[in-house]
Amino acid sequence: MTVYNAVIIGGGSSGILSAICLNDKHSVLLEKNDMLCKKILITGGGRCNLTNNGSFDTYMKSFYNNGNFYRTAFSNFFNRDIISLLEKNDCKTKVEENDRVFPVTDKAGSVQETLIKILNRSKTRYKLNCTVKEIKKENDYFIIKYNDSEIIKSKYLILSTGGNAYPKTGSSGEGYRFAKNLGHTLTQQMGGLAPVALYDKWTQKLQGLTIDVKLEIKANKKSVKKDNGSIIFTHNGISGPVILNSSMDIEKHLRKKEDVKINLDLCENYSYEELDTRLQKDFRKHSNQSIKTYLHQYLPKRMSVEFLNFLDIDESTILNQINRKQRVMLRDNLKRLTLTVSHVLEKEAFVTNSGVKRKEIDPNTFESKIVDNLFIVGELVEGCGISGGFNLQQAYSTGVLAAKTIKERISNDSS
Repeated sequence: MTVYNAVIIGGGSSGILSAICLNDKHSVLLEKNDMLCKKILITGGGRCNLTNNGSFDTYMKSFYNNGNFYRTAFSNFFNRDIISLLEKNDCKTKVEENDRVFPVTDKAGSVQETLIKILNRSKTRYKLNCTVKEIKKENDYFIIKYNDSEIIKSKYLILSTGGNAYPKTGSSGEGYRFAKNLGHTLTQQMGGLAPVALYDKWTQKLQGLTIDVKLEIKANKKSVKKDNGSIIFTHNGISGPVILNSSMDIEKHLRKKEDVKINLDLCENYSYEELDTRLQKDFRKHSNQSIKTYLHQYLPKRMSVEFLNFLDIDESTILNQINRKQRVMLRDNLKRLTLTVSHVLEKEAFVTNSGVKRKEIDPNTFESKIVDNLFIVGELVEGCGISGGFNLQQAYSTGVLAAKTIKERISNDSS
């Protein structure tokens, strides 16, 4: 039976940074897929929003359940460090809106290839197509069984399998099972940054359309959140940064069996009164223009047609044929288009908000408080950040902190 100093289970962004930092020829990374960092390929719409260039204080405010838990991890390895690591290895980066950082190639594969190149130069080995079946602790060693009959052991273990978001990338939740079998407690399963499904089926015809809106979320008619940003209509609901960042609030109220609605302000530059005045003035001035054509100044062309169908107004109706009731209805829906949430699409979440309870993990090392020499990093830890590169940075930082801790202990063990 091969004995390793450390075994890293999961070759995503957290695991690969752990392996790079560890740089130990007597350690190995096991990845179930046929490639490393598979999930990175779908981040940022395939462009890889690899980190966020925001300040330390911004990070502290950008994580649910308190970003202070990651203070030590971010202090050890922060956004400037991952950017520097990539750029020193010929993967140039750029900063876009809201401090989001992307590779200049706009291709997630550039980040993946660079990280693999760096790992290939390190001493840490890795094996692909290795599905871990069982982990148990015997005396001072972890016994790891993978594939059909392979068994190895190690003194240190890093669990970096990710949660269960986007199972097609290999994140099927086995890390939860490993942690639980080793004595850890899991939080209630909850999606993190996820799209939402709507009861309003007419919006499905807008699939792929992106618009900027001001929105308000209401639960049982009570306002629970206001925000503004981009939304994307999908085949069964809506997504986009502003929806992803609100999905956990929405899910919380849905679990209480509350009625959740999303009000979209499609004309935030006008008050109700201002919009009403403008509509009356324009209807007189452009009396022979069709309502469909007129609405293009407020809505994308594709949306104008479906919006009018929803309001049961013929798109060919000219403005001087629109009666007062219809004009008021147009005004009210441009200012407050109400959509009713059916459910949060947890299986389409980009990250999960559930995981191993933080109180069972030492934030200064990310070592388990339950099992000595077990480290739990990345998305396996309960809670997540908002969209914009924060979650990938958490994965890198916690992976590096765990590896640094192990590296120091290995050095002490051998001295």
